[in-house]
Parts: sequence; structure tokens; C-alpha cells
Amino acid sequence: MTHTLHRQGSVDSLKEDYPVLIIGTDVPLGRHRMRFRRKFPRIYAIVKRTFLYFGIPKMLRIIKRTKPVVAHGGLVFNNKKELTSYLKELKERNTGKSVVVSGLFDEVNDCLKELNLSPHTVQFSLGIFGKKELLPKGEILEITTMCGHHMISPNLVEKLANDIENGKISHEDAVRVMSKQCVCGVFNKGRACKLTEALVNRLYSLSYSKTGTAY
Repeated sequence: MTHTLHRQGSVDSLKEDYPVLIIGTDVPLGRHRMRFRRKFPRIYAIVKRTFLYFGIPKMLRIIKRTKPVVAHGGLVFNNKKELTSYLKELKERNTGKSVVVSGLFDEVNDCLKELNLSPHTVQFSLGIFGKKELLPKGEILEITTMCGHHMISPNLVEKLANDIENGKISHEDAVRVMSKQCVCGVFNKGRACKLTEALVNRLYSLSYSKTGTAY
């Protein structure tokens, strides 16, 4: 999986961005279960015990047994502590699935060393070649490259930034619109809020400098 390798930005910004993809046989509501478990661990434990008591997971597996499906679930973490905690949980569960982690080499390696893990394969982006002048501005790419399949249009980002500046939409709602375009679920909403705010401030500064100061 290479579509999470091309995220751009400063080192400080990328220290808050760790996409995780889990590749393997699909399970009922697998992606949603992972997110629910991470956000509400206690409630998840109660629901899980209830489902197991009534045999619901077994029933769902029988229904889906007609055809094995290979799929992936995407998550994204904002700091090393969250990433380390999640990888520790995966190690203890020993599911046998392929886990792909993206991020700054030094930061990810620190997490792996802490858990006594070593990567099976290491990939890295060689950067961008060709007519770079045709690319969107760097602050736009920092946002759009968080969707590895580039489903978030640069024009959409610029429109939403202008809408924020004009008071038509909030930062949170704008980021929510962007995140819906990323079907893999590896768009980092927290980082996107900060990047969008910086983009709006830049646009505001540019428009303000053009119109001048009025007293």
C-alpha cells in the first residue's frame, strides 16, 4: 500500500499524522468497530459481551461466508502515544492481518522499538517529478495529499477556505466535507483543521494587503 506515503508538510505538522491500514479478510462492520473501540472502550466491551452472549457475531459470519472478501480498514492517529497504544493492542490480539503504518521514519520506528516490533517491508516516497509548476500551492497539497487517492479536489479546498473566510461555513464543517471524499478513512481531520485555518489566514492576509488598510 503506497497511497499514504505522499503526505506533505513540515516535520512538526507530520508528527501529528499517522495513518494505519489493516489488510485482511473483511469482518462485519470491521472498520466501524475499530473506531468505536478506540473512542469508547468501556461501552465497546459491554456491547461485545452482549453480542457474544446472543451469538450475533457467529450469525453474521455465517451470512457472509458465501464469498470471502478482502478489504481494508483505515485509521489515523494524531500522536505517537495513540499509535503505540493501538499497535500494542494489535500485537496482543495477534490477528495475523497485515498492518501498514505511515509516518515519519524516526517517529514510527520509535513506536516499533518500544513494542519490540520490526517492519516486514519499508517503503518511502521519492518525491514529485515533472512539471511541478502545474501543481497546486504547497498549503493546498498538504491537505489534499492526506487522501492518497487524491479524491479531494484542490478547487474544493480553495472554495471551502473562501467560504470559511466569508463566514458561510465553519472550519469543522469544511473539514467534514473534505473527509467525506476520502473513502479509505485516512484523512486526518485534526491536522486538516489546523492546515485549513492556516490557509484561511493566508488568504485573508493576501486579500487584506490588496485592499489596503482603511481607517
